[in-house]
Formats: sequence, C-alpha cells, structure tokens
Amino acid sequence: MKVPSLREIAEWWDRYWFTPAPTVNLAMARVLAVAAELFWLTPSLDEQLSRLQSNSHFQHPQYLIRLVAAVFPRDVWFTPGVITAVWWGIAALGLLSLIGLFTRVVMPLFALGTWFLVAHRFSYGDVHHSEAMFAFFLMSLSLSPCNLDLSVDAWRKRRAGRPPEETSPLARWPFALSHLLLALVYLSTGLTKMVFGGLQWMNGYTLQNRTLQDALGRDIPLGIWFAQQHHLAVLFSIGTVVFELGFVASLFLPRWKTAFFAVAFAFHVGLHFVGGHGFFGHMTVVLILLLCYDAPWLRPQPRTAPA
Repeated sequence: MKVPSLREIAEWWDRYWFTPAPTVNLAMARVLAVAAELFWLTPSLDEQLSRLQSNSHFQHPQYLIRLVAAVFPRDVWFTPGVITAVWWGIAALGLLSLIGLFTRVVMPLFALGTWFLVAHRFSYGDVHHSEAMFAFFLMSLSLSPCNLDLSVDAWRKRRAGRPPEETSPLARWPFALSHLLLALVYLSTGLTKMVFGGLQWMNGYTLQNRTLQDALGRDIPLGIWFAQQHHLAVLFSIGTVVFELGFVASLFLPRWKTAFFAVAFAFHVGLHFVGGHGFFGHMTVVLILLLCYDAPWLRPQPRTAPA
C-alpha cells in the first residue's frame, strides 16, 4: 500500500476546501439558510423579553453575553427597550441578507446578531447545543461570496456591465466545513454510545425506555407505539450506531455524500416524529447540504453572453 506524500496530502486538502464550485449553489444556500433563520429558528422576541424580565441576573452567562456585559452594564443594555430594538435590527439585517443587498456587510452582522440572541436565551437557564451547527453554518456563509448570484448585489453588478463569477474557489468551503463538523458530531455521539453503553446500548431496551419517556412527556402517539416494538427498537438501535459511526466515511466517498445527507435528514425527521427531539438547526443544515452541496440536480449551464 502506497503511503501518500506530503504534497499529495496537501493537494487533497486544497481540493477538499477550494475546488471551484458554482456560485448559484452557494447563493441558494444563503437564501434557504437566512429564510430558515428569519422565519423558523430565530428565538422569538417574546421569549427574549420573558427571560429578561423574569430573571434579575444571568444564571449561566454565555461568552458572548459576558463580552457585551463587560462593555455595557446589564441595567443599560439588557432592558426590554434595548433588546426589542436589537431584535428588530437583527430582523432587518436578515431581510437585507435574504435579498442579497450589501450582503458582505450585513450578513456577518446578521449571523453575529443571531448568535447574540441564542446566547442571551441560554444565559438564564439550561444550555443546549442544538443551535450550534446552524450558527456555524450561517456564519461561514456570511464570510463567503454568497452574494454572487440570486441577489440584488449580483443584479447591480450586471447592470453595471460587470457580470459576477459563475464559479469560485471560495464557493465550496462553507459546505465542506459543515460536512466535516457534522461528521465529527455524529462520530462523537456514536463513540459515546459505544464507550458508555457498549453493546448493551443496541439491545433495544435502552432505546425503548428513552423513547417511552420522551413520547409520554410530549404526548407523541407514534413514539409510544414505537417504544412497545422491541424487535424494531433493536433494529433502529443498531442502525443508529452504524449511521453515526459510518457517516465519517462520506468525507472520503464524495460521490456518495448526497446519499449520506439523505439518510441523515431522514434520521433527524424520525427523531422528531418519534421522540420529539427538535434538532431543527441540524435538520436545516443537512437539508441545505442535500440540496446545494455538489447536488447532482444542480448542474448550471453556462450563461449565454448577451448579443
């Protein structure tokens, strides 16, 4: 077996991150991600104000909140009036990012603003990690040339006689980064099951017990039914571990990664409808990767130059 040289490894690394890719794929990802954040994933203003007004101090201040609080005292910045103004300002930045106007400036601010809202939500109580994947994806998009298509910026550029690039070596890395992070997350959860549960995790009883607790607490009939099907639970327990440990193979099988993303999306949909686990950020990232990352149905034809 031939051991790859350092040069070959460096070339593979460069291809993974910076192979030229269609800018329309990246632009479509921007539209989908910003729309999802604006209309689905953003913490509501009512929730922000409720947590603020029902707590006299931060219980678990997140790092971003600590930074803001170090500059602006809590009684100055963290008031209903200021938080309301910030929330609407972030929404306005999101709308500009959605249509692609001044995207390279407003979208990083929008991404950072959503980080602030999530950090503020978790500074008063339980801290969860379900938003982390989407937060990183949104920020990576904001730092990429996602404005080169499907945007007012691109339309203005064409009007000025300067057609935007149809491909770019920087149009791939946000997808590649999210793919890598997903693989690490799934690998981590799979290894955790094996290290702390071992083969007993796959005996079906563990999944039945956990599903029954979640389904009863959230009144999910499908989950209650599933929790009574032992053979099915064994099958899905084994399938879950195989999927989580095996997803990392998609990094090295680029032609099959779309199939891996389809399985991952089905996995998260199943978790939601059976156990009520709302990993909507993960679900959105996986769906965008499925639709936009080297997807076989997105093969844009070169635009014909105007006569």
